[in-house]
Amino acid sequence: MARSASAVSALEDVSDQHELQEKVSFLANYDALTGLPNRELLKDRMKQAFSFGERRGSLLAVVFIDLDSFKPINDSLGHEMGDSLLQAAAERLKQSIRPGDTLARLSGDEFVALLPDLAHYSDAALVTERMLGAMSKPFEIGNNELHISASAGIATTDIFDQEPLLLVRQADMAMYEAKKLGRNNYQWFDNSLDAEILKALKIRNALQSGIDNKQFELHYQPVFNLHNNELIGCEALVRWNHPSMGLVSPVDFISVAENTGQIVPLSRWILHRACKDFKKVKDLMASEAVISVNISAIHLLRTEFVTDISNALAAAGLEARYLQLEMTETVMVDHPELAIEKLTELKAMGVRIALDDFGTGYSSLSYLKSLPVDVVKVDRSFINELVNHRHDAAITEAIISMAHHLRLKVIAEGVETSAQRDYLRRCGCDAMQGFLLARPMSKITLTEFLESYKATIEQDDKELTPRILVVDDEDNVRKSLRRLLVRDGYQVLTANGAQEGFDILAQNRINVVISDHRMPNMTGVDFMTHTRSMYPDTARIVLTAYQDEEALSKAVNEGEVFRFLTKPWDDEKLRQVVREAI
Repeated sequence: MARSASAVSALEDVSDQHELQEKVSFLANYDALTGLPNRELLKDRMKQAFSFGERRGSLLAVVFIDLDSFKPINDSLGHEMGDSLLQAAAERLKQSIRPGDTLARLSGDEFVALLPDLAHYSDAALVTERMLGAMSKPFEIGNNELHISASAGIATTDIFDQEPLLLVRQADMAMYEAKKLGRNNYQWFDNSLDAEILKALKIRNALQSGIDNKQFELHYQPVFNLHNNELIGCEALVRWNHPSMGLVSPVDFISVAENTGQIVPLSRWILHRACKDFKKVKDLMASEAVISVNISAIHLLRTEFVTDISNALAAAGLEARYLQLEMTETVMVDHPELAIEKLTELKAMGVRIALDDFGTGYSSLSYLKSLPVDVVKVDRSFINELVNHRHDAAITEAIISMAHHLRLKVIAEGVETSAQRDYLRRCGCDAMQGFLLARPMSKITLTEFLESYKATIEQDDKELTPRILVVDDEDNVRKSLRRLLVRDGYQVLTANGAQEGFDILAQNRINVVISDHRMPNMTGVDFMTHTRSMYPDTARIVLTAYQDEEALSKAVNEGEVFRFLTKPWDDEKLRQVVREAI
């Protein structure tokens, strides 16, 4: 009996060992979540397909598929829901390919379809279209109806003496191009994609090691109170100094990090570093100064986002009221209710919220009403042409007025000239940042800057002396008019053209503008039209030596011009018209 029991035990051991070996063998070749071939088995299948293609002289294609909008679902609804969605997506993709094709899961939400023995390259497009169509239909997962799409890249070959996995990399590049072109589409690999897409893929592959090896650093750009030039905070801006690629622009790596999900660990590091650095320098700034950190919608929608903020503040020993989170309205695109819930929770903690790049989104106003916002930041695209483009000026003034009615502060970004600053100051804008007063700088340089900075401001001229601006491209005309008008006690400023005139108008309170009609680049009437729109209280007089009575009369009748006079002018008549205008 003992021998019999021993034999049974031995058989059970052998059975368990065989089962374990089968399990190990399966996991070595198949993805545990979806049951699809993994990267290793895909390599083997590709070698077989290349060998078969070489013998048969047939065509072969590789399709690289990446799910669109999967990460927000995975982050907001949980990994269990994300896993179920991946399993359902894998099943649909598998049903879309042909018998004899291979579908593999590489990692995350990335899949590869190997399509051997094609009669024509268009066959690959048909299979790809079926897969994308399958992904665009709603998924019923539990009690949730989930909507995603997919982007795909196709690489093909009829030459089988190359490295098989090169085809996968080429399909990956083409998929990346499909993402750039709006997602939910497919693109064919083309050699012209190599330079640009290869750079993006290189960035993608280097990101994690960059985070692990501390290749990132923060620079800080000061923010100034527009009314007294007091320094009221800094914005943290991430920089990546890669050992071989050199300084990589945030424009290049932030979008890649968002697509791969690596934005989350990077964002956590930025939060911790910025809070710790600010804690050390905040006493050198105004008492209400804050540190501003840009937040990605991908990170915001993570279940642990609020905890991440609390942890960063606690680690730095920084009160929540000193932290300002900046985000664009993209946070509202996928899950607006969840975004509002998280931001409201942060606001209750004392964290300040700023809406960045305001005015560039198609529905900024509705978001402004919904989000618990403290600050709006006017996008630099409106500031660039602020003093010489009446539409940009009108939009900027409207944003400032609307924000103030909602009891929000306004910060203007990208202020580079004193004319822009002075115009914003006159519009009542609260604060500014830009190269005019300070560029982004390292923490060490910031400390030195703060220790030496003194908030000074040129006071407005309190005298009641009327100011007159003379705009003419002829130097002798400007000098003659200046001599004439100074005699009457006016302060006379001169400009040699429209651009300089706009700068002076932005920096000074002008009572009367006298402009030549025939100037290079812009006529006097056009200049006055812009002036009236931006400075309606400034009287406008046009001088002309040309008989363009119809245009000038129309300008007077429509209120663009107060009066027009002919050259050469009558001194007494001109002085009288100026007195009437003032």
